Amino acid sequence: MNSRTAHITMESIRIGFMVFWIYVAIDKLMEPNAFQAALLRQPLPSSWAKPLSFALPAMEFTTGILLAGRYKKIGLLLSIALLSSFSVYIALGLLNLYPQKPCGCASVFDGLSWEWHLVVNMILFTLSILGWYLTGPTSPMERHEKRNLTIGFTVTRLIHLGSVIYRPYHTSQKRFPRKFALFPA
Repeated sequence: MNSRTAHITMESIRIGFMVFWIYVAIDKLMEPNAFQAALLRQPLPSSWAKPLSFALPAMEFTTGILLAGRYKKIGLLLSIALLSSFSVYIALGLLNLYPQKPCGCASVFDGLSWEWHLVVNMILFTLSILGWYLTGPTSPMERHEKRNLTIGFTVTRLIHLGSVIYRPYHTSQKRFPRKFALFPA
């Protein structure tokens, strides 16, 4: 993958997840009572409903904001963590490990069956990992950026060095102009 394609892919993933996480968080915050009631129907202890009704939208919103700013690597790691935990939760429900089948809380995937919900989560999870790879320490983008940074740094140093050498020469030429040619014709 060339650097331009990698950059476009990474930015598309970042912007897509930024919009997704902020939308999901705002959707849950718009109707907090409905979200808390949906959490009470989950196969979790009922004492977890109130803290989760604040923590989940806060984490989702934070993930979206981190993806919007300079901390996209951290935002993508949070995205991976959220999607993996939701996927495990759904997979356990599909394996009938809960006494009752959990109900859906996200309006984004409201009409999906649990099987398709897991497929969509796994696709999003894979995209998160790809986005993290493209911004991570071994990414092709970082090698490209380091090379450009090195070239820019070297050019900047050469310009600075040239000005340091040229300035005293230019000043001396103004102060002490040559009145005679070194090698007269």
